[in-house]
Amino acid sequence: FFLFCIVFFSQLAAMSGALQYSPGDKIEVFSRTPYGLDNGHERLDLLGERWILSPTVSCGKTRPRIGWTERWLPGTVVPGPPGVRQAQVSFRWDVRLWFDWASGEHIDTSDPASLLDVASASRIRPRTTHWSLRDTPASATSGSELGIGGVPVSVSFIVFRWGAAKIPVQYDTHSWGRVEGSTVSGRCLQLFFNRSVVPRLGWDYEVLTVFVQHSDEFAGISAEFLTSICRGRHIVALYFLWPVQSQQTYGDKVTSTAAYVEQGPCFDLVARMEAAGVPTRWPHHSQLWRCLACKEWVLATSIVPKYHVPLSARVSRSYIVQDPVKAASQALATLWKMQAVRREDDSYSGPTFSDWEPGSAERCVAKLGYSYEGVDVKMCTGEAQLAEALYTMSTQPGYFNDCVHVQQRVHAVDLEARCFVVHGRVTDVLYTRFARIDSAGYVRDYEKAHSANEAMQMWFENDQEAWHHAHEQIAALTRRWHAWLLCQSSEVTISTRIDYMLARVMPGRAEVWTGEIGEQGYSMGGIDPAIVFNAVVDSISSDLKRHPVQSQATLYGKRQHREGLVN
Repeated sequence: FFLFCIVFFSQLAAMSGALQYSPGDKIEVFSRTPYGLDNGHERLDLLGERWILSPTVSCGKTRPRIGWTERWLPGTVVPGPPGVRQAQVSFRWDVRLWFDWASGEHIDTSDPASLLDVASASRIRPRTTHWSLRDTPASATSGSELGIGGVPVSVSFIVFRWGAAKIPVQYDTHSWGRVEGSTVSGRCLQLFFNRSVVPRLGWDYEVLTVFVQHSDEFAGISAEFLTSICRGRHIVALYFLWPVQSQQTYGDKVTSTAAYVEQGPCFDLVARMEAAGVPTRWPHHSQLWRCLACKEWVLATSIVPKYHVPLSARVSRSYIVQDPVKAASQALATLWKMQAVRREDDSYSGPTFSDWEPGSAERCVAKLGYSYEGVDVKMCTGEAQLAEALYTMSTQPGYFNDCVHVQQRVHAVDLEARCFVVHGRVTDVLYTRFARIDSAGYVRDYEKAHSANEAMQMWFENDQEAWHHAHEQIAALTRRWHAWLLCQSSEVTISTRIDYMLARVMPGRAEVWTGEIGEQGYSMGGIDPAIVFNAVVDSISSDLKRHPVQSQATLYGKRQHREGLVN
């Protein structure tokens, strides 16, 4: 308790500017590596603010690069150069294995100025007794930072993120949101820590980041090593990556998309981390994550009426490769049979606006699991179009999906309600639609309503009774899906985004279908991401309390940037 008081009051004094430091004082500095630039703005030809402290030389030189991106680290106060503000402190780092996470270049410690830095007094405090630093010259260019100690903190975050800066994370703000960025972007990580972790924990946390460039790196990552160097009372893992069923190709005409990693090696790593006692806090525990990502849930629930999922069947890739026309014919026949079975159930009271009628066009959708792009969802009508879609989707370069999902298509979708569900409750709704389907079967012209009332007026004939009927169904379906998610993982799911398809079938009446259940990592355009991020922090442990200097940390962040985008 005495030590806690010393640390607390010294940090509080530092934040208020009352604590003065003199050259030679031994201090601790909360180091924060910038989160990186998205959309190709990272300059690899220049050594930027990409320095991470690696525990060993190999961790910084070889892939995947591993190092501390946020942590208390030791330093020594030095005389400040002219122009340093009073609220800042000049110091020299007393650790030296700094590497550029993008290039693997080691900081040149033979230059006396290479370890000099300056930081806000709010991130500096007198050094505690938790360090066992070696008496090694600062100019040494080798060695190890293992065994030097570290400050105990409440939470250690082990973050797995994209590390190939030459293949940058790209996103458009219309789909992902201007502030949020895509959920594998540096901007998203920045928001997570600046708007939820820092206001909640102050500097009582640390971040060990694994920068992944290729799926072959997963096999060499040791869960035991990562956890052994963490100092947190709670250790959790965050995976800001997208597992897919395709190869990562860098020599082809079109290179792989940033943050796409092969799902097999990725989930093997997640399983090893969880076996070491490290729970997944982003996106979900591996079982639920895999179930949602591969879209197994669609096949398992489409025959169960109360979930309002259009009938779906899986078509094996072997059938498609042998004879795509026969595979398409079989898929359509199967959906007809499933529809007949469902209609024979006297208790069925679900929506029927996706049912086929004899002699009518067989409208359907072909889609892939482990996919995050509209290019892997194609609208089809009839056997010929479906056969073409099946073959095209299953023989794309680099893809090794073992099947294609075929699903009945709702006759006319007026709009979608993207429901952001946190702890089983709808927290917010974004109303959207795609205005047209092009000649190749892809949805185009993504539109968003600014409010529920605007969506009802524009896309639902301003029919308040039908609108109310649709939302009654949404509420009931969300309760059912919450219970279903508990079956997949006994812990309450932190958040999902459930996309419902709405159709006004007659005056005063609506039908609602479940279109998608998105795992954490869905686009958060339409909701304040801090709501989701705070729920993630809440899930770590019930004993986490707000940091004593939380208000100071929050004010500091707000003073730098209203949106919490400061490093």
